[in-house]
Amino acid sequence: MSLVLAIIPARLASTRLPRKVLLNKTGKPLVQHVYEGAKACKLFDKVVVATDAQEVADVVNGFGGEAVMTSPDCASGTDRVAEAARKYPNATLVVNVQGDEPEMDPRPLTALVKGMLANPKARMGTIAVPWPKGVPINEPGFVKVVTDNEGYALYFSRSPIPFYREHGNLAPDVPLDDGSPRYVKHVGLYAFEPKFLQEYAKLAPTALEKAESLEQLRALQNGVRIAVFMSEYQGYEVNTPADYEAFVARQAGRKT
Repeated sequence: MSLVLAIIPARLASTRLPRKVLLNKTGKPLVQHVYEGAKACKLFDKVVVATDAQEVADVVNGFGGEAVMTSPDCASGTDRVAEAARKYPNATLVVNVQGDEPEMDPRPLTALVKGMLANPKARMGTIAVPWPKGVPINEPGFVKVVTDNEGYALYFSRSPIPFYREHGNLAPDVPLDDGSPRYVKHVGLYAFEPKFLQEYAKLAPTALEKAESLEQLRALQNGVRIAVFMSEYQGYEVNTPADYEAFVARQAGRKT
């Protein structure tokens, strides 16, 4: 019997925005927004929050969620997801839903799960969306990805890729002549074949990963193909105080 498992890594001691998963100016802690977004995806059989802090676990349990305690020594969110996944040996697909995506909705999650289930050869998958309007292409916080003809990632970068030598002055959200997106934005959702997730967590950081500060490059540099599935999604990560205030403002706008 299949078990599609969503794991939300939620570390309390985040660097740029301490205790961000518990910030609650919207009336809900940030982690609850993420949890509810994941629960809205009907393809998940189970959604859990993986944390190293009892305080976070208590908050999750308080709003009716399920928390799993993990080691405070986990070096990354992926390590935390891998540790939590070991508690569910029957899982057939594990999805890492980032704890800093409070506007997560079912569309990218559904596209990712459906894509992976339809492609049993893929050991790892992720999501890309058309480039958001009004965002400059050189924004390093918005990661770009290019794929091959089969939809597997060629590279991820914080720099603009590809470079259009003869059309560099076009807006990044202007489509190509065939209607396809000129640039696509990577969304930090990852699905793993469970066995590979454990292997991936043991791989040492690579030079490209360190250069771009993009953990998924570890897989590419080790020769592992990452399937990229297209979706629609308008949410933004929360990494800084300004990001959080912008999220709070958007939430307030939705209530009026």
